[in-house]
Formats: sequence, C-alpha cells, structure tokens
Amino acid sequence: MAVNYQIAQQQFAMLYERNYQLVYRICYTYMKNQYDAEDCLEDVFVKVYSGNIEFNDENHEKAWLTVASINTCKDHLKQFWRKKVVADELIENRATVRYKDNYLLQEVMNLPEKYKDVIYLHYYLGYKSEEIASMLKRTASTVRNQLAEGRKLLKIRLEESEDE
Repeated sequence: MAVNYQIAQQQFAMLYERNYQLVYRICYTYMKNQYDAEDCLEDVFVKVYSGNIEFNDENHEKAWLTVASINTCKDHLKQFWRKKVVADELIENRATVRYKDNYLLQEVMNLPEKYKDVIYLHYYLGYKSEEIASMLKRTASTVRNQLAEGRKLLKIRLEESEDE
C-alpha cells in the first residue's frame, strides 16, 4: 500500500513539473497578479491530485489542465469578495504584472470572454480550432468565427488606441 502511494506521489510530482509553468501562465494572464495566479495554480493541482484523474496522454493532460485553469480563474473572478476590492489596490497589484509591457496581451485580455478565450488558446498556447472547440464544448466553426470576430474587434481597438 505504501509503495502505491509513493508511486502516485512521484507521478503527481512529474505531472506538476511538466505543467506548472503552463498553468501559471494561464492563471497569471487571467488574474493579473502573482498571488491570485498562485492561488489558482494551487487549486488546479489540488483538483488533479484529489480528483483521481487519469490522462490518456500528454496532449490530453495539457488540454485538461488548460481548461481547468481557465475555469478556476473564472470562478475566482466571480467571487463576491473579489468584486469588492478597492480600485487602488488593483492598480498597486498591476505594478507587479510581468506582462505589463505587453500591450497586445492586455488588449486581448480586455476582449469579451468568448473572444478572449479562443484568441488566447489559439495564438498564445498554439491550439488549433478543433482542439479549442473540444476544450470549450463549442463547434469548430463557432471557434473559427469567434477567432475572426475577435481579430476584427482587436484590430479596431488597437487602431483606436493608436489614434489617441
């Protein structure tokens, strides 16, 4: 019994090492600060560890962790206490954002959710529209349409900000 427990711990440790950077990047992008991103990262891996989840291969593992990360961040962002944070505190926290100089990423993250998710998964994580459709439980044509609409909206926003 103890041997099986050690094997499970070793397998989890290897899974964590393979994927913690991916999960952290996704969480950081959504949460916009190190501490909330770390909380979400922890929650995702607690789900894996306590959920007795089995992955078919590394692609399945990566896809599952990507969707779990996005959903965990969205859940955290919906929490009541988070909505009550004072604006000044948010501005202070943003000073620590590693991606603060990446204006394009900030603009992507300001898009409506349906566009933000597909654009981030496609352009920043490299998923194809069929894979995104599977992850988000949408049709591939819907994902492609949302990518096209999101790009148009992003272009308009970027052009407007250049004019200012």
